[in-house]
Amino acid sequence: MRRCLIHLVFITLFLIAAAPGAAENEAETVIMKINDPVVQVDGMPYEMQVAPSVSDSTTMVPLRFILEVYGAEVGWDAEAREISVRHNDVEIRLEPGVAEAIVNGEVLAITGAPVIENNITLVPLRFLAEKLNYQVDYLPDTKEIIIKQLPPPNRPPVAEFEFEKDVVPQGETIYFNDKSYDPDGDIIVESKWTGRERAYFASGEYQVTLEVMDSQGNWSEPFTKTLTVTDEVKMDRLTYNLHYPIPGEPLGNITNFNVLDLDQVNPDVSIDNLKVMISNSPETVLEDGILFSDFFSGETRLYYHHINGSGENKKIIPLLINQSDAPVSLLIKRAGIAGPGEVMAVGRSAAYRYLDFNEAGAKYIELQPGQIYKLNEEINSLVQPGATVDGIFDVDALGELLFQVIVTGEHSTMEDYRHLTILNKDDVHIRGTFPAANRSLSIQLDGTEPVRLVVADGNYDEFLTGHDNQSNLPGNDSQQSKNLGNCGVTYKITIQARERMGVIFSPRGGVFSGAGKWESDGGKAFYLPNKGIMQPQTEFALIGVIEPGQEKVLEFIPPAGSFLPVNLIFLPF
Repeated sequence: MRRCLIHLVFITLFLIAAAPGAAENEAETVIMKINDPVVQVDGMPYEMQVAPSVSDSTTMVPLRFILEVYGAEVGWDAEAREISVRHNDVEIRLEPGVAEAIVNGEVLAITGAPVIENNITLVPLRFLAEKLNYQVDYLPDTKEIIIKQLPPPNRPPVAEFEFEKDVVPQGETIYFNDKSYDPDGDIIVESKWTGRERAYFASGEYQVTLEVMDSQGNWSEPFTKTLTVTDEVKMDRLTYNLHYPIPGEPLGNITNFNVLDLDQVNPDVSIDNLKVMISNSPETVLEDGILFSDFFSGETRLYYHHINGSGENKKIIPLLINQSDAPVSLLIKRAGIAGPGEVMAVGRSAAYRYLDFNEAGAKYIELQPGQIYKLNEEINSLVQPGATVDGIFDVDALGELLFQVIVTGEHSTMEDYRHLTILNKDDVHIRGTFPAANRSLSIQLDGTEPVRLVVADGNYDEFLTGHDNQSNLPGNDSQQSKNLGNCGVTYKITIQARERMGVIFSPRGGVFSGAGKWESDGGKAFYLPNKGIMQPQTEFALIGVIEPGQEKVLEFIPPAGSFLPVNLIFLPF
């Protein structure tokens, strides 16, 4: 009899004292006071049957009233003696007199067990605020407690995709149906695939994983599916990429021909008188000083590439200095800046940004007498130990300027450069001023057999010869210098072909990671290769395809950090 009476009491306490408006119109703000049964709900007064109270330093509030004001669902399980709460993605189970709660299946201790007062359940306010995303403010002057329901926490997106086919032959294009979504309706702004390829060229099972990020910066959990590739061969890797070309796409190892056995093409070559000033020696910087110094005027290419080997933070800064008594106008026509970072990645990025430079980004400045201008003012000059910086600039000066590259301590000022001395070369890398920095090649391909073009080997394609002048420092004699690898030289290669022709990139001198650009394909640069790096002699990348009778112009600049020479292979198909 007593058990039945207890059940009836609990049923009653959940039927009375419901909040005004219940869940139909959720409130924005609730204001209450300790020991005062009158509560303000969005400015309207209501009287609760039980006032908020303080027990053992814990503020206790009427459960049903607060929850239903904010649209939560409250229930009572008489048999289990449990109070249940559901709001958004949160489910809570409580038991009167027990200082524990089950929140989304997890048992948690709470400060202050739920209590019954006048048949009304009271629970700790702090517990509700933490678990149901309430903002609680206390105003000491008025002793008011202000409760607001905060927006629900942003949920991460959900990654999901399907293969059009789960089982495919080698060399067949794989179609992916991306079904990712965000439960909050945020835009998915980035997708990160692992193991995804356009096609696969060996039998086996391949795991493909997708992660997505929403506009709030939240990443999904990884979603993985397995694709089965059979023994059937529809196309090999080379054939597939020639028919579905993407510039920079890795081709792996090609066994169709031996590169060094291919005939070499003899292009028509023209050069201009553009100078390139190169600061790359000492490549690894160990102390403060001047890395490069020379005067220039007119159209010039300025190039620097250095590694901080000092063991402490350094500033590596390319400077333009007007030492004349009149203003000098300067146009920065083209630029590619990268770093600080890993040596090959920095060289690759600088080459890509230089080739992809939009002429709308050209900058005009006027240097006043004595003015010092930082060429890389838009990026952080601070270089951590072991990190590399790289920059390429095409400039046009209407007067004489001094180009200097300096290295100073982290806390040095620009005025400190006046006390720096020239650093010795490392006798391996390049420092100097070189003429003929633009090289144009024209190739007519009429044959039906693969041929090759050699770039930057010092024999068929000669290295530039110049001088390390350091002309601003008395007592430093000009020394002859050779530009091994033709760093800072742009190659514009015009190609015409009678047959449909694949253009393939082959590094010969060492590991390679750079960039190129087809001027006739909208002028968009691409990475070479477009992922990873290439090993010499055994790995290749596709540059593009030339249709019969078509003329295309390829622009290429040797990237710092990679090895030359390279070969361009022209493969009829």
